[in-house]
Amino acid sequence: MLKTDIRTSNSSCFSDTLTKIYFQLRISAPEGEGTGSGSALAVIVDRSGSMHGEKLDDAKDAAKMVLDVLGESNELALYSFANRVERIIPMAPVNDVDRIAKEIDRIRASGGTSLYRALETVYEDARKFSSEGGSVTAIILTDGQPSDVTDVDRYEKLAANASEIGMKIVSIGIGDYDETILKRISDITNGDFVNATDRNLVSDTFRKHAMEAATSGGSSVVLRLVPREAGSISVFDQSFTADDGIVTVNLGSVGSTPVNVTGSVDIKGGPEGSITALQAVLSYRDNDGTQKEEKYPVNLNRTRNSEKVVSGINRDLVNEARLKMQMNQVEYLISQGDFDTATRISKQAMEAANATRKIEFIDATRKLDRVLSSGSGSVDKKEAYNQTTKIKRN
Repeated sequence: MLKTDIRTSNSSCFSDTLTKIYFQLRISAPEGEGTGSGSALAVIVDRSGSMHGEKLDDAKDAAKMVLDVLGESNELALYSFANRVERIIPMAPVNDVDRIAKEIDRIRASGGTSLYRALETVYEDARKFSSEGGSVTAIILTDGQPSDVTDVDRYEKLAANASEIGMKIVSIGIGDYDETILKRISDITNGDFVNATDRNLVSDTFRKHAMEAATSGGSSVVLRLVPREAGSISVFDQSFTADDGIVTVNLGSVGSTPVNVTGSVDIKGGPEGSITALQAVLSYRDNDGTQKEEKYPVNLNRTRNSEKVVSGINRDLVNEARLKMQMNQVEYLISQGDFDTATRISKQAMEAANATRKIEFIDATRKLDRVLSSGSGSVDKKEAYNQTTKIKRN
């Protein structure tokens, strides 16, 4: 079972001109009701030679910690990769913790970094699992440049296919990894990108997504935003596809921690009165195995009275939505090497973050500004992407 809360920046819109409305949907499993049925975790550990020592030990400790979080209704798969990919534990219920822990301890570092083949193997296994209505969250931890496939386009195509089956990819990078590849595959599948500058970030990320699986209230979650009296719809904090005006967001599994879908919609002018601007349609596989579809209309009052439109604005939502929109702009500018403009927008984003009064936004924008202000020749793109992802996923 999932619950969905919707808020909008305005309760009214103009009848004689276009009105931009910001919206946010918060989707979660009610506290204590998510059983995790139909949600699986795939742990993929880089065991190349460069992972030898503390990095591999931290990865193995985090993987074993997952065993204490997941329930027997969850499924787990464990992979390692170097020159080749090893399927250590095939996808199965978590019912023999000691055996799985021993298999994790046996992982040894040696060889190259066959990143693409590892992701491809997990995708094929996830496709079988999803055919029965389940969703897989894949956590991949790596510290190096891929030694098999380096073409970003191939990773993007694989990630797009993964998103279609409700698979999320959570990327954890340590040291000298390819941030462009890891960032793209996580963005496309609506997973997290984490620049692990200390060991706590590794364990925290594993724990977060294990909890998401353990408390899942639905798998294969798909949100469709269908325009009624609306023009174009944009989403700022999740990747989406658009077809004939309908926006589709693949969310995989959703647990007790809310998933936000924040964006904007242009409302056309027209006759005064109550209107349905758009309809949110949430479909998912419930924990009891049934397929659910829930519809949530976004209703507004269309009026000529400009005071009614302006007086009821939710400034907190406007600031949060604009902040997330600015993060998309910053990410694009960083990818293009335009650090000067990215820095300028990041400073504007600090103002929006301060206006939200949310500590997590304020802290992340300050860190982002420090990274970008270091100068174009020394900007740490990994850490910049780390902060933009934090903001978009909160």
